Amino acid sequence: MGCQHQPGVDKDGFSVSESGLKYRVIREGSGRTARVGQEILLHEKMFYMNDSLLFDSRQLPNPVKVLIGGNQAIKGIDEALVGMRKGEIKEIIVPPKLSRRQGEQVFPHPDSTLRYQINLVEIVSPQM
Repeated sequence: MGCQHQPGVDKDGFSVSESGLKYRVIREGSGRTARVGQEILLHEKMFYMNDSLLFDSRQLPNPVKVLIGGNQAIKGIDEALVGMRKGEIKEIIVPPKLSRRQGEQVFPHPDSTLRYQINLVEIVSPQM
């Protein structure tokens, strides 16, 4: 007998999108939802699947500004941001096809599955 679980949710409780992005909400946000074409501020932590921390935006002086859908973030981040609300925190698992970066990228390795924790700090641009 195979493992029984809700369609679209894996055995670890992550929802799975059609693209293969896995995500779960760690903390609910409030207010309006983020949409493609809006600029947002976010904090993110990026890990290899063995929990090795690769990047933490909280080490920067300010949150990262991203135009959702503007090719400023990897496809997995763009997809996960849509529908988030201010203050929301998501954990996402991004397969290699959704984490490709522009140019000759060697770090993190382009075939890596990565885990992120993203926190939508603020929606900067007005509701569309």
